[in-house]
Amino acid sequence: MIKCYKKNIIGFYVVAAIALCFAAFFDLKIDIWLNNPENPVCIWFYNTGEIPCRLIMPFGGAVIFYTADKMWQKTAGLLVNLGGSAYMGTYIAKHFFVEENQLAFGIVYGIGFGVMLLLFGRLVHIPEGLKKPLFVLALVGIAVMVVQLSCIEGMKYLWGRVRFRDLLAEGSYDAFTPWYILNGINGNKSFPSGHTAGAGMSYLLMLFPFVFEKFKAKKQLCFWLPCMYTSIVAFTRLVMGAHYLSDVTVGGIVSFSIVLIAMAILQKRDNALLKS
Repeated sequence: MIKCYKKNIIGFYVVAAIALCFAAFFDLKIDIWLNNPENPVCIWFYNTGEIPCRLIMPFGGAVIFYTADKMWQKTAGLLVNLGGSAYMGTYIAKHFFVEENQLAFGIVYGIGFGVMLLLFGRLVHIPEGLKKPLFVLALVGIAVMVVQLSCIEGMKYLWGRVRFRDLLAEGSYDAFTPWYILNGINGNKSFPSGHTAGAGMSYLLMLFPFVFEKFKAKKQLCFWLPCMYTSIVAFTRLVMGAHYLSDVTVGGIVSFSIVLIAMAILQKRDNALLKS
């Protein structure tokens, strides 16, 4: 599974290492040069960049509900679908709707989305031989998302790095710290980038060739599409003044690495997900 992406993986980490070395000297200068928080394209990706992460639980829960053999698994899938949909709904409400009753609206909107997804699932015929691979894929996606969110949030607290836009608001760059310095818990959460890590959940697409036959000949596309999307989101975070080059680089590294670890575990266990 991992072998077919070997060159991509090596290239990814080489580029990431170069970016971190470059960022050690030019993080602040890059943000000063790129800063344009009113850019409409960047605002759009601020609102939508984390969507891949937010959709995992609604879809994963629905897949588990329709592919599980046992009732308790179906019940768990239902709860994951509805809970994850509410979680997604609060994100949508925050980024696209008015402030008034934002939380309540988001939860209702999200649960409505989850219910529609479950109803739509009744119309989809899943071949018997595909049920177990889809079930495993859903579990992997949910697990990867949970680990990613935990890692990113924990690192944010440990590093306590001040965002570039907060430096601008203070009118001084004195509070800037390089990415390799941990500042501890202080309320600042620039490092690493949550948006980039959320976008990086799209790297789960790399698993599709081992589940769906029509993706089998498109392994490279399943790497490059997530890579391009994550890179675009990362760049917009620099332009918005929300993050530094090192922030977005590590955010991408975290998501990519967790997906690779999941692939390695599946490969070692010779799971039914593997088809080649």
